[in-house]
Amino acid sequence: MSTRWLLRTPDPAAERLLLCLPVSGLGATTYRDWPGRIGTTDVVPVQPPGRENRTRERPHTTMAEFAAAAADELLPMLDRPYALFGHCLGGRLGYALAVALMERGAPPPQRLFASSCLAPHQGGRFGPFLPEMTDDEYLAELRRGCERRGEVVPPDELLALAVRVLRLDVELSCGYAPPRPTGYPLTITTIGWTDDADVDPGAMTEWGPYGEIRHVVLDGDEFSFRGMPERLQRLLEAELTLEASVR
Repeated sequence: MSTRWLLRTPDPAAERLLLCLPVSGLGATTYRDWPGRIGTTDVVPVQPPGRENRTRERPHTTMAEFAAAAADELLPMLDRPYALFGHCLGGRLGYALAVALMERGAPPPQRLFASSCLAPHQGGRFGPFLPEMTDDEYLAELRRGCERRGEVVPPDELLALAVRVLRLDVELSCGYAPPRPTGYPLTITTIGWTDDADVDPGAMTEWGPYGEIRHVVLDGDEFSFRGMPERLQRLLEAELTLEASVR
């Protein structure tokens, strides 16, 4: 069984799936440096419409629209235990997807990993980007971000494409203001980063009412997760193995 929503078909031999949601302005290739497996878990990046290989498709403009479409498409793929990982916007996408899946009768995810992501009711602003900013302001921030990370600044035409996706993601996130817990308690690990310029790790304790929470702070900044540092990989494997043994 295959779907446009996943970069590849899940490995049928894996014990569980780790569905990875994209960050603001980017797509599933955010996880290109991650291993395909973490222990016995298959790492599967999720690709919503409107980005990368799906740029010609209409992107979702509300979180409810995203969650419903993603749940309908991914539910048939969940033939074994699964977990969700999301960083920044991806954490909010993961929470909305988990709720939509459970509303459709799916079991809850073994664990939701919310990295550098405020609790859903705290609002959807991430970093310096706001819906009211101009395209030129978005471009300037993207250039500064590349320079700060020591990366080559892409040509303006590529940055303009990134702005289009990023602006929609900022509006999607800022427009999502769910009430406090929906009645579907989750098992959640929040992951803060010591040098995160966008989200203070201490602010992530607000996830507490959403279920059984474990708060973890790792060394690194808001970009460290992309390279799958060893400390993050050990954490994911340990948490997923623990959930499997409990259940």
